[in-house]
Amino acid sequence: MTLGEFFTALGYVVGALVFWWAARRRRLATDGIGKVVVTGFVCGILGAKVTELIAEGWPIRLPWIAALDLENGGRALLGGVIFGWLGVVLAKHRLGIRRPTGDLFALALPAGEAIGRVGCYFNQCCYGIKCNLPWAIYQHGALRHPTQIYSSLTGLGLLLWLLWEARRRGMFGLGARDGPEPEGDLFYLYLLGFGITRFLIEFVRWRESLFFGLSPMQWFCLDLIVVGAVGLRLVALRRSGTPTAPMLNGGVRA
Repeated sequence: MTLGEFFTALGYVVGALVFWWAARRRRLATDGIGKVVVTGFVCGILGAKVTELIAEGWPIRLPWIAALDLENGGRALLGGVIFGWLGVVLAKHRLGIRRPTGDLFALALPAGEAIGRVGCYFNQCCYGIKCNLPWAIYQHGALRHPTQIYSSLTGLGLLLWLLWEARRRGMFGLGARDGPEPEGDLFYLYLLGFGITRFLIEFVRWRESLFFGLSPMQWFCLDLIVVGAVGLRLVALRRSGTPTAPMLNGGVRA
């Protein structure tokens, strides 16, 4: 196992441990939640693999057998997030779980990314554009932005910020609070934080433009920012007693 593979695998393990810690704090560490996590995990890996293979031309430029190559594909975060989310929604529906689990994933995802992106650095994937900055790293024949390290530090920063927000709001028993524990706050905050930071990192990361000079991931990030902002507003209105449209429990509330 290479260093890159080690840190990539460690990122998944750390994310799962943080998720289980948060589930225990919220008294959601049940067999059903465990099945939801496993389903999301498997669907996320398959989604990342299939999305990257399609982007590389599978099955036209690449043979069908390439899908069975464990070393081929698997680094497309966009596909991993979408397919992982779909897996979670379907698993929750199948098991009859109605409580939101987005806050648990909001802590697990940045924790896993903070470690997993170190694996990207050693794998030399997800690399940056050329630059001559003092902290530039030499990859793929040129000095480049260390975008993998940017993403790792951003993941760590998001995790610490969300833990601070959880303590401030009295979530997961991290701070004093009168009344029931709020649910959904961290999920929407994570969507906002990840959407904004990843949108900015994309400008110094090697990418392919889609429309108006923005990459597919940047358009996805703009969607996340809108969903996060709208979700926070709906939560605030609901708690203030203002009538709102029904929450998108199967989708937005994860």
